[in-house]
Amino acid sequence: MILYGTAHQIGAGITTAQIIAPAQRGDGDPAWLAAHCLASVDPALAERVAEGDLLVAAQDFGAGEDAEIAVLALQALGFAAIICGSCAPGLREAADTYGLPVLIAPDAAVALAGGQVVRVDLAGGSLTDRTSGARFSFTPAAPALIAAVRRAALLRRMRGVVEQEGFDG
Repeated sequence: MILYGTAHQIGAGITTAQIIAPAQRGDGDPAWLAAHCLASVDPALAERVAEGDLLVAAQDFGAGEDAEIAVLALQALGFAAIICGSCAPGLREAADTYGLPVLIAPDAAVALAGGQVVRVDLAGGSLTDRTSGARFSFTPAAPALIAAVRRAALLRRMRGVVEQEGFDG
């Protein structure tokens, strides 16, 4: 499975409380989560992210409690994958479950400063910076993760159709 998206760089040591503040978790409404996702790290990030973009984090990404709501917030904002140097096991497990691949690629996490268009080959385990041509590798995604990513993409598409056309229930 191939993903394309614009890279958005954030710093090191980002916790689940910085991904979505406990006071902003509310009832889990995707629009609310998206509006407040990573607001303490970069208040303007929500305005720049488009559906399918990639979050690039340095080391120690996602430590803390409530990893599931943090993953849902990242997906609601539009991120299709996370590229990082290292990730908390709890967040990575939740991300795998919800179809948000966490790609451990320390060299890419350092090299991708943000703004580049990146091609991700989940099954092949490669990242390509389409701007510079630089290539990076990560452990290829398991078939179960690729299936979860496909399900998540289908759900996003269905949600978009319902929002555009309405639902008569």
